[in-house]
Amino acid sequence: MMGYSPELSTTDLDVIEFDWEMNSKAKRLYITISSEPAFGGLILSNGIIGNRKPVIKFNSKWFYDSTFGNTEFKLTDSGASLYKLKGDNYFLELVNWRPFNMHDPANDWLSTYPLVSAVCKWAYTNNFTDIVSLSSSVLHDFINSPKYKAFPPEELYVFDVHTSKYVKKPAKPKNKKQEMMLSPPHFLFTRVWSEFMPTGKALNVIAGSDGVDSIDIKAVNTLCAYLKSEGITISQKTIDKTYTEIQKA
Repeated sequence: MMGYSPELSTTDLDVIEFDWEMNSKAKRLYITISSEPAFGGLILSNGIIGNRKPVIKFNSKWFYDSTFGNTEFKLTDSGASLYKLKGDNYFLELVNWRPFNMHDPANDWLSTYPLVSAVCKWAYTNNFTDIVSLSSSVLHDFINSPKYKAFPPEELYVFDVHTSKYVKKPAKPKNKKQEMMLSPPHFLFTRVWSEFMPTGKALNVIAGSDGVDSIDIKAVNTLCAYLKSEGITISQKTIDKTYTEIQKA
């Protein structure tokens, strides 16, 4: 364990190194949020992580944890952790994101942008070229709006922020005019990155959802199929275990 890295940290982001080695290779970063509704983010994150150990831990005043102050609380239970995947691929699990309010977008911006910007700056200085955000469309169930139509979890949409179009492969979007409502971090990570790295990729990968009252296991399977097509190894055993634990709870 290497500990705190003043060289990589900023006023908005503390970087704790475990097993990180800077190099000049181009890298891709996949991002999920474990605290998303319907447990899809949690199940997917655990499936990607498997038995991997984090190479970096991020902490910031902008992260959120409702159990702070409890004697059982650990900093490792909050913030974000970075994992090394196959090749030059990395995975960032955002453990607990500050709750957002669709009726107060200005406040959401203030609580989201500083952290997103800090992570993107870190990624930029460490030679990342692509950021891929993974989520379901579960927010459409919250909104219940004819503009943001629900679609089944077997469907996958890959939105290229640079071109403002859906990618046809490996996804096959059935509705080329499908409107998407993304949570503030999923929306901002790719938008900020598209400006930081105009020659790289900034993608939102979105599976459909069975709704907020369900467990989004079908959406997880759809996102896992996408990741496997990208050469990412998934631990099905960990996915099954997490799904069973959630069902019991």
